[in-house]
Amino acid sequence: MKFLTGLSLKSLTTLLAAVSVGLAAGDEAAIAPADSAVVKLTADKFASFISENPLVLAEFFAPWCGHCKALGPNFAQAADELEPKNIKLAQVDCTENQDLCQEHGIRGYPTLKVFRGSASDPADYEGPRSAAGIVNYMIKQSLPAVSVIDAVADFDKFLEETSGAIVVETGVKDNATFSEYANAHRDDYSFVQTTNAELVKQYGEDKILVFIEGSDEPVVFDEELTLENLDAFVARESFPYFGEIDGSTYQKYSQQSTPLAYFFYNTAEERAQWAPALTEIAKKHRGDINFVGIDASSFGRHAENLNMKQEFPLFVIHETASNKKFGVPQDIELTEKAIEEFVEKYAAGEAEAIVKSEEVPEVQEQAVFKIVGKNHDEVVNDETKDVLVKYYAPWCGHCKRLAPIYEELAELYASDAEGAEKVLIANLDGTLNDVDVEITGYPTLVLYPAGDKSNPIVHKGGRDLPSLIEFIKEKGSFGVDASEFAPPEKKEEEKEEKKKEERDEL
Repeated sequence: MKFLTGLSLKSLTTLLAAVSVGLAAGDEAAIAPADSAVVKLTADKFASFISENPLVLAEFFAPWCGHCKALGPNFAQAADELEPKNIKLAQVDCTENQDLCQEHGIRGYPTLKVFRGSASDPADYEGPRSAAGIVNYMIKQSLPAVSVIDAVADFDKFLEETSGAIVVETGVKDNATFSEYANAHRDDYSFVQTTNAELVKQYGEDKILVFIEGSDEPVVFDEELTLENLDAFVARESFPYFGEIDGSTYQKYSQQSTPLAYFFYNTAEERAQWAPALTEIAKKHRGDINFVGIDASSFGRHAENLNMKQEFPLFVIHETASNKKFGVPQDIELTEKAIEEFVEKYAAGEAEAIVKSEEVPEVQEQAVFKIVGKNHDEVVNDETKDVLVKYYAPWCGHCKRLAPIYEELAELYASDAEGAEKVLIANLDGTLNDVDVEITGYPTLVLYPAGDKSNPIVHKGGRDLPSLIEFIKEKGSFGVDASEFAPPEKKEEEKEEKKKEERDEL
C-alpha cells in the first residue's frame, strides 16, 4: 500500500541514519555567545534584516535541543569566519518566536535555511554542520550559480574534480533560461558556461550538456528550451547509470516517481564486478528505470521492505508510486543474463509483482470480514455492497481501542438482513499485506461505495459507533441506516421468545 511505501522509505532512512550519522552530544549552549558574529533575530526584525542582506543562513532552534547545543559552537565559529565576506549567520529562538517559526514550516530543531534577500522563498541548507563545512558551503552559495570556464585544461580539471552532475552551456551569448534554471538548482547540480572555441567545436554551439559520473560523454539537450523541459531533462539525466543508495543520495532517489532497481551487494569488490553489466542494462532503460547499488552489509534489512529475503546478492525493482515490487526469483542463480532478461520482461509489463499477503481465510471467524492482500481488490470492488475497510497495525494503540467498537459495528450490520446484503465491514493488517491504497497512518478507514468504487472515501470523523453508522449512511450508495436496526442481543431475545411461543403452541 502507498503508506507502506512511506514505511519502506522511513525504514531505509533509519538504517542510513544509524550507519551514517552519530547523534551529536555535548553540553555546549545552543545560543551563540553575545560576542559572536551570530545575529539574534526576533519576529519584528526578521523580514527587514533578511531584505537588507543578500545572503543569510538562519538557524531556527530551541535552547533545550541537544542537536542545537552540539551545533552552537560550530555555528558561532562559522559566523565569525564569514562575517568579513558579508555572509550573515542568524539565529531564531522558536520558543520565543513561535509564529515566525510556524510561518516558515519549522517542524524540528535545528532547521537551517538560506535566504537571498527575501524572507518568502528560502532554500533548505543541505551542507555539513561543522564550522568548516558551513563556511565552505556558504562561500559556494555566495559565488555565481554558473562558473565561467574558457580554458580547455581548466574545463577538464573541473569535470574531473567535481562530484555529481554537471550541466554545461556552450553558447556565446547570454542564455536567460539556463541562468534562471541554474540559480534555482545551484544546490542540486554544478553549472558551467564556456565560450572556448575548441570546446564549442567539440560539443556544438549553444548546446546544453549533462555530464554524469561514470560516463565520459555528455548527454545533449535537444528539446525546446523551456524551464519545464530543461528541468525534466536534467532531473532524468543527472542520475548515474548505475548509482548508489547511501546517506547522501537516498532522498534524491526516493523523491523520483521513476521505478528504482536495487542491486544488493556484499562487498565493494562484488559491486565493481557487476557494475559494467548493470551500467549497460541501465543505459538501455534510461529514463524508465533508475539503477542503484546498495551495500547489504549495512542496509540488508531493507530487502525485507521490498518483499525479498536477506540472501545476497539480489536484484529487485521497486515502483515507488504504486509500491509494487518485482524481484528476480531467489531460488535461481543470479546472473547478468538473468537480470537482463528480467528487466526486459519488466519493461514489457510481463513481470509479476511480489505481493506480500496472508493466506485467504477459509472461514471468517468474526463479524468483521478479514481481507488479505490476495483478495483485497476483489472484496472492495464488490458492486453489490458498500464496503468499509479498516487498515490497521497490530501494534497500533488507536487500532486496539477501535477494535471492540468496530466489531460491534460489524455485528450490527451482519445481524440485519438489509445490512448484511448491502454493507460489508472489513479490515486488513497493513503490516502483513500489500495493497495499493493511500494510507497516511493507522488506523485508516476507507469506504468503497457500491457503483462508485473508483472514488473511495476516507473517514475523517469520530470513531465512536454513532459516527461510523452516520458515515456509512451518508457516504454509502445505499444509505443504509444501522441506527434503525435492533441490537443483535435484542434480536437473539426475540428469537428465543419466538421459539418459546412455538413450543407453547405445541
